[in-house]
Amino acid sequence: MKCVHIREAGIADAELLFAWANDMDVRRNAFSQHEISWEEHTAWLKRKLAAGGCHILIGFIYGEKMEERPIGQVRFDITDTGAEIDYSVAAELRGRGYGTALLEAALAWMQDHRRQVGQEISRFRAFVKRSNPASGRVFEKCRFAKSEREDCLVYERVFTYADRQRPSVVICTHKSWNVTYARELAARYQDEYDISVITQKEELTPSRLQAAAPRYVFFPHWSYVIPREIYSAFPCVVFHMTDLPYGRGGSPLQNLIVRGHTHTKLSAIRVAQGMDTGDIYAKEELDLQGTAEEILRRASGIIFSKMIPFMLEHDPVPVPQSGEVVEFRRRKPEDGRLLPDMDEKMIYDMIRMLDGEGYPNAFVELGGYTLRFHNAVFQNGEVSAQVRFEKRTEQK
Repeated sequence: MKCVHIREAGIADAELLFAWANDMDVRRNAFSQHEISWEEHTAWLKRKLAAGGCHILIGFIYGEKMEERPIGQVRFDITDTGAEIDYSVAAELRGRGYGTALLEAALAWMQDHRRQVGQEISRFRAFVKRSNPASGRVFEKCRFAKSEREDCLVYERVFTYADRQRPSVVICTHKSWNVTYARELAARYQDEYDISVITQKEELTPSRLQAAAPRYVFFPHWSYVIPREIYSAFPCVVFHMTDLPYGRGGSPLQNLIVRGHTHTKLSAIRVAQGMDTGDIYAKEELDLQGTAEEILRRASGIIFSKMIPFMLEHDPVPVPQSGEVVEFRRRKPEDGRLLPDMDEKMIYDMIRMLDGEGYPNAFVELGGYTLRFHNAVFQNGEVSAQVRFEKRTEQK
């Protein structure tokens, strides 16, 4: 299935949604076919975004430079009996399988979101004109049952009590792209597992996990300490960016790069007492080229496309770590200082390994300013980068 990500729409998406809404094919297949004015559209969008009973979702894929490329929208209007669905795919992507992937990802997002707020929805329905068979095929591929009315076809899917009794899996992460990957995973395994997502430290409680009784609790990119009362009671799995037992400890990405590594392994380990000492479920190769953010996103792709599916499908028995133990020291913000004796390659590596969400960029201090560097390029033995000047509040 296509790898489609989901996010909620906002007022900043007004122009994009307006263009999609007035697409010639969309208007022809709509029950109300008149062209929509900008004023009408913006008033409608503001009203829908303010309504508690409506969710407008944008589906997107990542481009070559990890930028969002929107592919379509799905709208859920909540009714007394469930939710009604409206969706559309960008014209240039129709007929390429994106409609099915978009709808499945949106349904997984809705199930997860509504479950978290305690307002789960079991019945979804869509009305499709008879002259729009392509849309009907998308709903059929997503296992909607078809019935006929005099004026249109009705597609309906009901999530039953049995659906909600699937084995539970919980994914804890604070990276936005991992939330998207988790919802894709939920769509992929919707028949086998009930997958939910935790993004806040306060949400990770023994009572919540006891209610879910998870088969696994996965922690891709989780920066908080996992309490003993949780990892001793539930099978908690973290993904460490080294070939354990080499590289136990903090800042694995940065410690690997400063040591000259160009490749590493992701280790899926069961959380245990002691830093990164747990038994190993699986390992996968990881390329360390690019910025910290690019490497983290690459790691996420491997975790969600290979490592978690391997565990869900094979339920492996973890094995003890073997080999020489090498421990890494957690790096501090001041360790990102660029020094006069660094060569060009080291300067480039320092900038790129700290160029990511949540990291303090590599820096130098100049007079009353701290200069922070990002978007570095290393070419012909020279380094070029963008720099941001920050006024220092204290003189050292």
